Amino acid sequence: MSPQKEKGFLGSVAGRILLLFGKKLKPTAEDFQKLDFKTSTQKIGIRFTEKIRNVFRFRWIRKT
Repeated sequence: MSPQKEKGFLGSVAGRILLLFGKKLKPTAEDFQKLDFKTSTQKIGIRFTEKIRNVFRFRWIRKT
């Protein structure tokens, strides 16, 4: 058996063992909260004045 075929065979055997005995982790609500990107304008140094709010207000208001 050539070294390349041997590596492929060993890789497929390892994959099948992991498929049988590997843990299947399901994401929890806490995991999704950690991944959620929270934006805060104060953290980046921008303060929204009424003038800026009036310029961007049409983007924030959505028709329901």
